[in-house]
Amino acid sequence: MPGGGCDSAEDPDVDGRNAQPLWLSSSDGLLHVRAAHANNASARRFDLWRIPGRKRLVLDGPDLALTADLSVQRMRLSLSGALADGAGYASAAPMTPRLRGQLDGFNAQARALEGHATQADPARPVTRAVLLHLRALQALDASQAGASHRDIAQALFGIEAVVLRWHEDGELRAQVRHLVRRAQAYMAGGYLALAGVSHPAGGCTGDEPMR
Repeated sequence: MPGGGCDSAEDPDVDGRNAQPLWLSSSDGLLHVRAAHANNASARRFDLWRIPGRKRLVLDGPDLALTADLSVQRMRLSLSGALADGAGYASAAPMTPRLRGQLDGFNAQARALEGHATQADPARPVTRAVLLHLRALQALDASQAGASHRDIAQALFGIEAVVLRWHEDGELRAQVRHLVRRAQAYMAGGYLALAGVSHPAGGCTGDEPMR
């Protein structure tokens, strides 16, 4: 059965690089593609296969949710259940408080409907938050495999750092404990906030700034 914030079940034994979960999300924030008025002769024609990328369709009430993956980019659209392939269509952006920040994405999706692939974003520098997420997941994997906190510190920060800085109440040991708590908080539901599915009022346990 689907669960944990996903629209469909995913085999837990599938390699994470190949898994393709469909996260539950409201269609209120998606670009809506609807059938154009029958008298609108100038309306563009909808062609599912013209949209670039690997495509998946799932039922979303009376409508359909379209997910298209192109390289590292993912696009989600809300399609009217009454929209037929080859029929005239019109797209509409939802009037939400976040509209200003979504306009570029909606424009890219509108171009994709016409068969134009969006340009890949340039490589971005690794941020502190991304590094914390990475190290937390690495620490969790090692902990579940039976590694000690000292072993984890050695793998993440190097043998020299452990020799110089590993003490009973030292900051390096505190960092490892923090990373493990952070990853455990992800498992307890914090991953939903990372995926943009939920927005908890407070930070997850273990998400306090790392000293």
